[in-house]
Amino acid sequence: MEEVVIAGMSGKLPESENLEEFWANLIGGVDMVTDDDRRWKAGLYGLPRRSGKLKDLSRFDASFFGVHPKQAHTMDPQLRLLLEVTYEAIVDGGINPASLRGTNTGVWVGVSGSEASEALSRDPETLLGYSMVGCQRAMMANRLSFFFNFRGPSVSLDTACSSSLLALQNAYQAIRSGECPAAIVGGINILLKPNTSLQFLKLGLLSPEGTCKSFDETGNGYCRSEAVVAMLLTKKSLARRVYATILNAGTNTDGYKEEGITFPSGEVQEQLIRSLYEPAGLAPESLEYMEAHGTGTKVGDPQELNSIVRALCATRQDPLLIGSTKSNMGHPEPASGLAALAKVLLSLEHGLWAPNLHFHSPNPKIPALQDRRLQVVDRPLPIRGGNVGINSFGFGGSNVHVILQPNSQPPPPPAPHTALPRLLQASGRTLEAVQALLEQGLRHRQNLAFVSMLNDIAAAPPAAMPFRGYAVLGGEGSPQDVQQVPAGQRPLWFICSGMGAQWRGMGLSLMRLDSFRDSILRSDETVKPLGLQVSGLLQSPDEATFDDIVHAFVSLTAIQIALIDLLTSMGLRPDGIIGHSLGEVACGYADGCLSQEEAVLCAYWRGQCIKEANIPPGAMAAVGLSWEECKQRCPPGVVPACHNSEDTVTISGPQATMSEFVQQLKQEGVFAKEVRTGGLAFHSYFMDSIAPTLLQALKKVIREPRPRSARWLSTSIPEAQWQGSLARTSSAEYNVNNMVSPVLFQEALRHVPENAVVLEIAPHALLQAILKRGLKSSCTILPLMKKDHKDNLEFFLSNMGRLHLTGIDVKPNGLFPPVEFPAPRGTPLISPHIKWDHSQTWDVPASKDFPSGSSCSSATVYNIDTSPESPDHYLVDHCIDGRVIFPATGYLCLVWKTLARALGQNMEQVPVVFEDVTLYQATILPKTGTVPLKVRLLEASHAFEVSNNGSLIVSGKVRQWEDPNPKLFDSRDSVDPADPVPMLRLSLGDVYKELRLCGYDYGPHFQGILEAGLEGNAGRLLWRENWVTFLDTMLQIIILGLGSHSLRLPTRITAIHIDPTTHRQKLYTLQGEAQVASVVVNKCVNSIVAGGVLMSRVHSSTAPRRQEQLPPVLEKFCFTPYVEDGCLAGNMALQEGLQLCRGLAQALQSKVAQQGLKMVVPGLDGAQAPREAPQQGLPRLLATACQLQLNGNLQLELGQVLARERPLLCDDPLLCGLLDSPALKACVDTALENMASLTMKVVEVLAADGQLYSRIPALLSTQPLVKLDYTVTDRHPQALEAAQAQLQQHNMTQGQWDPMDLAPSSLGAADLLVCNCALATLGNPATALGNMAATLKEGGFLLLHTLLRGYPLGETVAFLTCPEPHPGQQGLLSQDQWEGLFAGASLHLVALKRSFYGSVLFLCRRLAPQASPVFLPVEDTSFRWVDSLKNILADSSSQRVWLMATGCTTSGVVGMAKCLRKEPGGHRIRCILVSNLSSTSPVPEVDPGSPELQKVLQRDLVMNVYRDGAWGAFHHFPLEQDKPEEQTEHAFVDVLTRGDLSSIRWVCSPLRHAQPPGPGVQLCTIYYASLNFRDIMLATGKLSPDAIPGKRAAQDCLLGMEFSGRDASGKRVMGLVSAKGLATSVLVPQYSLWDVPSNWTLEEAASVPVVYSTAYYALVVRGRVQPGETVLIHSGSGGVGQAAIAIALSLGCRVFTTVGSAAKQAYLQARFPQLNETSFANSRDTSFEQHVLWHTAGKDRWEDAFRYMAQGKHIGKVVIQDLLPGPQEHIITGGLGGFGLELAQWLVGEGPRSWVLTSPPPGSAQTPEFFQDVSKPKYSGTPELGQVGPIPPSPTRHS
Repeated sequence: MEEVVIAGMSGKLPESENLEEFWANLIGGVDMVTDDDRRWKAGLYGLPRRSGKLKDLSRFDASFFGVHPKQAHTMDPQLRLLLEVTYEAIVDGGINPASLRGTNTGVWVGVSGSEASEALSRDPETLLGYSMVGCQRAMMANRLSFFFNFRGPSVSLDTACSSSLLALQNAYQAIRSGECPAAIVGGINILLKPNTSLQFLKLGLLSPEGTCKSFDETGNGYCRSEAVVAMLLTKKSLARRVYATILNAGTNTDGYKEEGITFPSGEVQEQLIRSLYEPAGLAPESLEYMEAHGTGTKVGDPQELNSIVRALCATRQDPLLIGSTKSNMGHPEPASGLAALAKVLLSLEHGLWAPNLHFHSPNPKIPALQDRRLQVVDRPLPIRGGNVGINSFGFGGSNVHVILQPNSQPPPPPAPHTALPRLLQASGRTLEAVQALLEQGLRHRQNLAFVSMLNDIAAAPPAAMPFRGYAVLGGEGSPQDVQQVPAGQRPLWFICSGMGAQWRGMGLSLMRLDSFRDSILRSDETVKPLGLQVSGLLQSPDEATFDDIVHAFVSLTAIQIALIDLLTSMGLRPDGIIGHSLGEVACGYADGCLSQEEAVLCAYWRGQCIKEANIPPGAMAAVGLSWEECKQRCPPGVVPACHNSEDTVTISGPQATMSEFVQQLKQEGVFAKEVRTGGLAFHSYFMDSIAPTLLQALKKVIREPRPRSARWLSTSIPEAQWQGSLARTSSAEYNVNNMVSPVLFQEALRHVPENAVVLEIAPHALLQAILKRGLKSSCTILPLMKKDHKDNLEFFLSNMGRLHLTGIDVKPNGLFPPVEFPAPRGTPLISPHIKWDHSQTWDVPASKDFPSGSSCSSATVYNIDTSPESPDHYLVDHCIDGRVIFPATGYLCLVWKTLARALGQNMEQVPVVFEDVTLYQATILPKTGTVPLKVRLLEASHAFEVSNNGSLIVSGKVRQWEDPNPKLFDSRDSVDPADPVPMLRLSLGDVYKELRLCGYDYGPHFQGILEAGLEGNAGRLLWRENWVTFLDTMLQIIILGLGSHSLRLPTRITAIHIDPTTHRQKLYTLQGEAQVASVVVNKCVNSIVAGGVLMSRVHSSTAPRRQEQLPPVLEKFCFTPYVEDGCLAGNMALQEGLQLCRGLAQALQSKVAQQGLKMVVPGLDGAQAPREAPQQGLPRLLATACQLQLNGNLQLELGQVLARERPLLCDDPLLCGLLDSPALKACVDTALENMASLTMKVVEVLAADGQLYSRIPALLSTQPLVKLDYTVTDRHPQALEAAQAQLQQHNMTQGQWDPMDLAPSSLGAADLLVCNCALATLGNPATALGNMAATLKEGGFLLLHTLLRGYPLGETVAFLTCPEPHPGQQGLLSQDQWEGLFAGASLHLVALKRSFYGSVLFLCRRLAPQASPVFLPVEDTSFRWVDSLKNILADSSSQRVWLMATGCTTSGVVGMAKCLRKEPGGHRIRCILVSNLSSTSPVPEVDPGSPELQKVLQRDLVMNVYRDGAWGAFHHFPLEQDKPEEQTEHAFVDVLTRGDLSSIRWVCSPLRHAQPPGPGVQLCTIYYASLNFRDIMLATGKLSPDAIPGKRAAQDCLLGMEFSGRDASGKRVMGLVSAKGLATSVLVPQYSLWDVPSNWTLEEAASVPVVYSTAYYALVVRGRVQPGETVLIHSGSGGVGQAAIAIALSLGCRVFTTVGSAAKQAYLQARFPQLNETSFANSRDTSFEQHVLWHTAGKDRWEDAFRYMAQGKHIGKVVIQDLLPGPQEHIITGGLGGFGLELAQWLVGEGPRSWVLTSPPPGSAQTPEFFQDVSKPKYSGTPELGQVGPIPPSPTRHS
């Protein structure tokens, strides 16, 4: 029987995403058990807080495994993970899973259950059948067999904790018995349900601390854990790697035990162990290590270890090493056996036993631990090579034991071919997946077994693995690439070239390949009798070797045959074959019609017959004519010989005639070029004389012609004769015909299908240009060899890699001698490097999804899921203020649905009434995940509640409407229901444009108001079979009718009546199929009716806008020169930082000089080193470098320091000085304003060190219309791993690009390419700049930040990064050198910013071709130039239009140019403005021929402003301070962000612009202002502005109600205002002002107005109190209370008051001596009622008043006249535009009652009817809609 081996493994274990990470945790002594809330809240139900958990259960590559998304969501997470881990285990064995398909491979999986199944089948409402398929235990094995198409046994096993090791034992026996050639063994366990752990806890099995203290005396139970592990077992003959050989494996069961079923039996375990060693001839002493079950329980450890000692340690001389992986990661129960096995195999591979954790004191119940017969591995120990045992038992009594023999295979000695370049291929699910495998191959390229296994697993259909990559290992250039491959099979065609591809030295590189060399040597044997040696010809140094036609023909054919042999060895078989001329001989070999000997001899005799014949001199030439043109135009004697492509033909004929014809064609301008053929006119009648001789020779070579296959297309026989006798075989006649006939190459090429992959088989890619012209553009054409290439083996391998990228499977291992397998010990694992497409997450049941004690049958939970597949996805359209909020009507529909379910009906059958609905808070829906909403109904009271995670959302009452009255839904208004919308109406677009201004960003599903009247009192609503959206549109139309631009949300609804039957009857059809219902709003009774729905008394409240919380962008607009020197010189911090670096650099210079090393840094004289070591950035790096011992390699030691400190340099103030200054923004803005489009593609080069992605997008974020496409690149993709989160958060694309190479085509052309190479190195700057320039669009910009040569900073950084430069290595460059390189790369320098310490920003431009410019002066104030400008722009020319303003420094040309740039043709606009501030400044010459103007024209920038000696532009820069400040007499206090008291600021008051007040109004200066409780409530956000009377919610400031100060005449006054009273001045109506008595201070007066006016209004105005009446005043010690007492006493009333303390009573008695003891009562309870009744003999006038009012006998109402200021008229220019209308709307609420709105002349789309909203009668205002002439545009910026 053949040995059984473990050939592959993979797994996910606690805190270990793969086995590589698992090993790191094991050997590093990491405790993989954690205390967190990943599964359930730690400590829930008193469970141990710690458990072992996998990192992520939600990720799964569903599409790869063919799992539908609905199935994936309901598949047990442990099965999802097992699918991935199984695939990884197979490829880890170096086996391609495709090779196992259809075999009898078996599957055994150890699993104890599916907790996910219980969660997914809990609610019949959400139950899906998929969960049965995804969770049933049988599927854990069956799904693997199904996906991989395994035909062997497929079994899920459950023996509790021994399940997975029993699965291994079963698989071992099946392979040994011949039942299976291979098997997958899996073990899985995840923890989802806390109740399961609770059961183990109550059985006494769990450790309270959550720790497996294996073999320790403190062991008190185990810790539960998760694991998903898979192993590949095979017969040894099939294995490509062997982790270990299974020597024996067995199982037994405890049977009956007195102690109970869960008590382990040491005796039975001992019997099992003995039965496996002795019969198999395995001495116990051969055992080096035992991986025990070792859970750390008080009973289990002694029973197990004592049985091991009795069975195996009786005769041992040295201790048996033992360990248990459960101490490291917890106990994964059914998966524990394989988790233990994984630890053992990893230890064997690494040569070290991984140590146990938590072992301190041996368990006294295990004597062998004391007497050293057993030794616990508590530190890493070297492996000696003995056998290994693994023990496992389940708590039901099932025992398993396995014995392993380690793999001792040493690495093989290096073979000669190991030094050759090799092709490494990879395929994967993602770009990163392929790159990961290529990186591993490159890292371990010397391990041929590892590389060979990687190549074997690379072959996979592109549909499954859409990304492919390759790398040439060991090559000089190490070419590599990764691409996405389209799905589908592409045909492969061979094209065999003819004469002309020969060259001296061809094939020598490939002779290093055994198979190529062997093929050439076989050709040698063929021609050896003829006196030739092909290998000798190939190695000949003589340039004239191949002038001999025989040498050329034989060598060409031999190389083609050898290339075909190589392709065949790589498993490549062509779908089509075409040959050109002599190439058809090689076609015969490729088609199998000719043997190698026949093919080589055919070539030989063909050449020999030509050589021996006396053929007249001839010539051949390639001409640019079609085949038919050649036939017509060729002179006599000249014939078309080769039809290469549609417009290229090779002609053949006599030398003289040919020469004349070629000259004639050249004179006509037709392409014509003679071809070197050694004076022979091939494929012409000249060859006819040779035919008999050649035929006679070839008949001796091809004695039995073999038939040609259909895939070989003939180019020597016309297509019409392809079925003829001559074409059927590759006969001597066929080959002779080839020589004498024209080459019909183009005719054959037409048959090459689209999307074909074409290989040109020749020593040189001679036909590449012809093939590109002749084949379809979708074809891929690849050469195999290239003349004079430095290494054609590397060239061949790289093109085989490119062939792999096309989707064709290549087997590069076939090129080399077979690698010896199994692989040696220590060969790297493959499984950790398999990456999946984990872009999508899938559901994982949480603890809340399982039944718990808190569940209640009266509550229904609805999980709201807005994912695209969910029926709730439409809710994403309910977007308010930028957030998706669950609709208020959605809660009501959930309640309605729950009521209907309780009644056993659906919603449409249940008319319903809602009453007293109150909404307490909004529910924001997340982008991913679900939101649980719990609906609870109380049957008796009809009450309902909707809550989310215990928070009440909505409450009210609901009941079934027993007898609906349809008349309730009839409109009570005079509006005709058939046409409810008045003539002036808003369309759907108008409605939602208006609502969007208020913050309602409704998507299509919630845009249900088809049309509405301007007043919002009638309209039509769309019915889309959705009650939630329909009811929501009813609320929307109420909001529309309010007419305010504030954001409001419903808070209370008194009643809603819904009758679905009546609703259906009232619907009608409009506009085709749209069903609508009329809606009518009755504002008198506050109701709305639509269809079968009546809502009564809907109340809403203003909600704060999120946008209002965003701070405004505050900027200054100033001139900036394009060229600036000495930047940052005024920054003292940078000056000090530079001095600090100079001092440290000098110290380092001295230190390295002592070691004989040279550090050349200028400008260090006199610098002083600091006394204290700096802690940040470059100074810290220098200080650290100064501390180096410099004992060894300076570059190595500095490199280690630099690697450690490098992250600090990215934020160093000096290195980032320009990047953090306005200079960077000026450069970026320059690039932006020169873009024709608002979409800007930015590519960053060397981003890992440059990190401009953290700066540039932020600079552009202030431009709201700019759409930024930002791509970050680096040489190495892993360099950007640390920034992944930031890049993903800002939607930045990542790419790989080394600027020393051309940019990958996938990168695309860039508008702006940015590079910060202050730290990064470009390599060769000239090459890099050339490649970067090629990546730019025409007119695109390159922004480069670097350090200059000759400055201390740059030279110091250069030394630190490269202290010992290699010869020829490019160092720092000066500014002049950079500018020279820019010019060499065709880049024009347009801006430069240089700091005082030598950092610099270069902004360069790749200029586009320019037509001659048009110059237009625009200074004529009569504007005659306007018509000229119109005519110029109307022309479709590409000429630049230069607007010139050279004589007016205040010209508005800059703003006009900005506006014109946004018009059609505006990209042509440029402007020049001379704007000197100093009268002495020179004025530049800008005449059309002046050099100054030519420089400006060459830059081709939009903005060219000359100011005081420098060209530049105006740019916006952020203000340095938080808010702009100015001195003003008029200001008020406001809270800028409601709820945030830190945002309280002084704000400039509009009173500074106020006209002199009219009669009855006073402008007062405030000396004192009081703070009232209302101000506190408003500022803290606890009081809504809605609560303030007078509809002041839209007013900007509501703080401040009273003040004292002086009026305009200086009189002392105190006053009352509605708002803005916390101010320096205020405008007050005369009726709200009072004189301050002379004996009061102004401070005292400020406390009077509010409290006394409140008390007076209450007692006198409303209460009509009379002298002698009794008054009860609550809280008398307060301000209003004291005022009320004073007023009541002054009127002669008897006063009772309540107080809360004796101190307050004493204060009031002192203040008001008229009050006695009987006047006071307690305000803390209701005892004051009895007190007052007692002291008034039971008389209470308020009771009489209420009784009178209750009788309904009173008549009349109080009418308050609104006193308004005098008439004001405002003119708003551009008032009919969006901004103008917004301004008018705001003014409506601010006071003006008359407006004039002006607009441009007629012709625009707007009409006055659009703007009726601003003229609503309720405002008593009169807008005048006027029209004025055009107003010249001016530059405007809204921030």
